[in-house]
Amino acid sequence: MYTLTHEGDKIGTTRLERGDPSVHAVSGEFVNVGGAGALAGWIKSIGGQVDDGVVFVALNDDFELLDQEDKPIRFTEASLIAIPADDEAYLDVTGISAEDYKAYFAGHIAAMDDNS
Repeated sequence: MYTLTHEGDKIGTTRLERGDPSVHAVSGEFVNVGGAGALAGWIKSIGGQVDDGVVFVALNDDFELLDQEDKPIRFTEASLIAIPADDEAYLDVTGISAEDYKAYFAGHIAAMDDNS
């Protein structure tokens, strides 16, 4: 389980169960207290955007993605997405360093190799 924080406060967790090793990207269902509705309200409160019922924010330096031992995982871009009508939330992360991708998401690499 991976943890997302904002200004040091825990926002929620994700397993980052899907990935694309070719671009060092991962994504997964995001779990937070209060569900997608509460997350959408919070995202709006920090300047997030709304597009056709989907609420999202691009992560900046105020956010940190942490591994199971609270060590940061480096990345270049990420979005936190809430869809209140469907009670769904997701975290999409791209540009993870090659070193971190190999360390944390070896299963995604193996799955891609198996499909080649």
